[in-house]
Amino acid sequence: MGGELPKQYIELAGKPVIVHTLEQLERCGAVEGVIVAAAPEWTAAVLRWKESFHLTKLLAVAPAGADRQLSIRNGLLAAEGFMDEGELSGVIIQDAARPLTSVGLLTRLVEELKEAPAVMPALPIIDTTYTSHDGQWVDGLLDRSTLFAGQAPEGFHFWPYLELYRDTPVEALCAMSGSCQLPYSRGWKVKIIPGEQGNLKITYAGDLNTCEKRLLERGEVV
Repeated sequence: MGGELPKQYIELAGKPVIVHTLEQLERCGAVEGVIVAAAPEWTAAVLRWKESFHLTKLLAVAPAGADRQLSIRNGLLAAEGFMDEGELSGVIIQDAARPLTSVGLLTRLVEELKEAPAVMPALPIIDTTYTSHDGQWVDGLLDRSTLFAGQAPEGFHFWPYLELYRDTPVEALCAMSGSCQLPYSRGWKVKIIPGEQGNLKITYAGDLNTCEKRLLERGEVV
């Protein structure tokens, strides 16, 4: 992004990006509670936004880790005390910088957890896709009919997912990226469901204008 302020705390349409993301989780009847992983210096702000924007499902703020995987682990450990043992409980891992995720996608994700231990929304790759090990010369061509771009949020059966993160050494966790990478590497079956073109993750500065326009069209303004 090139700015000093973390992208999830930038204000769009009158609210921080993370608040828009949390409001979608708040609106989803299939979601019962939310844990935010945030750097300690942002904990007070997140709790203040909980009150200001009536985020009743926000249960706790867990300390962010050094990377995404360690933040996931800290969030899972914080969620453990709110979960019922012995039940087929599910957990959604969401990016704070995805304010446009629809309630429909969240609901479908939870529904699919009844049939699969891990669920990931994804979009088919529509462009011809090449490989290049040096970034200058093409050295391979991939079959795009077998390629999909994964999105967040992703859903998992909570208790076995927690055990994976509890038992995996930090060094191994830090070598991974996506939320599905660890369970897939341990033999889990990961189900793909249709993602959404509008489920934009804010990555570049230009994404801010796109997101704000769509939030305003959706009526997300204070």
